[in-house]
Amino acid sequence: MGSEDCKNLLYDQACLQVWADNVSNISLWMQTKECYKCDLLKKENISNNRVTNIRLNTIYSLWLDLTNDSSHNNCRTLQTFEEHGVYQWNISNNFHCSQIKQISASQDLFMPFVYALLLIIPSLAAWFFISYLQRTYVVPSVFRFASKTDLDIENDFGTGSNEPVIIHPQIPTPVKNNSYRITSLDTFRGISIILMVFVNLGGGHYWFFDHAPWNGVTLADFILPWFCWVMGVSIAISLRSQLRSSTKRKYVFGRIVRRSIALLIMGLVLNSVNHNNLSTFRPFGVLQRLAFVYFIAATLETIFMKPQPYFTNTRLDVIRDIIESARQWIIVIILVAIHTSITFFLPIPGCPKGYLGPGGLYNSSSNFNCTGGAAGYIDRLILGENHLYPGTSKHIYQSLPFDPEGVLGILTNALLVYMGVHAGRIILCYQYTNERIKRWIAWTIVLTFQSFNTLTVTWPLVVICNSQVLCICDRRRPIVQHYYHTI
Repeated sequence: MGSEDCKNLLYDQACLQVWADNVSNISLWMQTKECYKCDLLKKENISNNRVTNIRLNTIYSLWLDLTNDSSHNNCRTLQTFEEHGVYQWNISNNFHCSQIKQISASQDLFMPFVYALLLIIPSLAAWFFISYLQRTYVVPSVFRFASKTDLDIENDFGTGSNEPVIIHPQIPTPVKNNSYRITSLDTFRGISIILMVFVNLGGGHYWFFDHAPWNGVTLADFILPWFCWVMGVSIAISLRSQLRSSTKRKYVFGRIVRRSIALLIMGLVLNSVNHNNLSTFRPFGVLQRLAFVYFIAATLETIFMKPQPYFTNTRLDVIRDIIESARQWIIVIILVAIHTSITFFLPIPGCPKGYLGPGGLYNSSSNFNCTGGAAGYIDRLILGENHLYPGTSKHIYQSLPFDPEGVLGILTNALLVYMGVHAGRIILCYQYTNERIKRWIAWTIVLTFQSFNTLTVTWPLVVICNSQVLCICDRRRPIVQHYYHTI
């Protein structure tokens, strides 16, 4: 390689210059720290008595190993490289390796965030100032922001209602659709959409705007769970509004079916853009996953939700949201139990039961063809490897294709949606804001405590990774530190 290899470095790239002084037959072997107990892979042959320039990826820390084929000596080190930095590593004739030193400064990766803040903060200040002028009637009404509302039939997420709760209703009466929306829900949905668009457009090539290769979590991994949760909240509000307006359940169910089919078709169409080869067509996707989980949650609510909550003015009113959704929760828990049983007890040829790792090079390639455990096995059995998402964990673990929106993950995503449904039911079951906030905080504490216990027990841990597939985290690896480090 020539010296020009250290020029025009791309995103997440650094250059390592290796100088071998009277040492021949040297090879550079490399592996990322992210890949747990993975065998090192040969990267480059090192030329004798000259500089060998090597481009390296800077997303993860790297294990580097210089080996001599004749003497079997080696120099192994763990190094973290910075983007666009140039580094030097010298090896002498007695196979003595120096420390890796940086000879050219790297770029500041976070300056774009500074520029963005310098643009966003004045814009927000101007927006708040204009809003203040509008509230004080200083500016003409023609410049006011007009609010638009959508009908429940046209909007998956429905509208909010601030009407007082009716105690002991005898007959569900038609209720006029309220034009006010729940601003916080719209705001959270908007934030999720902005992040989704940003991530899908590359996320500025920052690693934390890309999905985690397997273990851990990044900001991008939160987007689909957020959408599922928002969908759940909106299902509860929208369906209650339709049922209170005396819409027959069969018509509500028909709308659910049409909307689910529409989402499914849109997902298939998006997957076919720039990909017209049926032999490698991917039928799974985010919209397809949302279509299935929306159908499950909305169907449960259509069957079991009451048009009006019935209260008894007893001590049980404290948990009226749980009482009203008891049957739905039983079904959702059964779905999760089915997922857990399949995950840990389905026999997979050549793989241990309950395996949840990435396969490939992971753990010294001990389970090379077991990527994703039962979830991956079911998807490969139904569709074959050519019809699955090819990018998950493959660039690190060299593993089989694994689809994060596969069949088995629908069951756990249904739980995420129904958590949102329950949050929306709290809005419907309790009239006062402090009552709602208390219950949201209580649910937050319970779920946080459960997650904390899951991450700190000493036997092999089971956590939900990327909200798609259960991952097992062996106590021999400091997975808790790794997990929080990647947040």
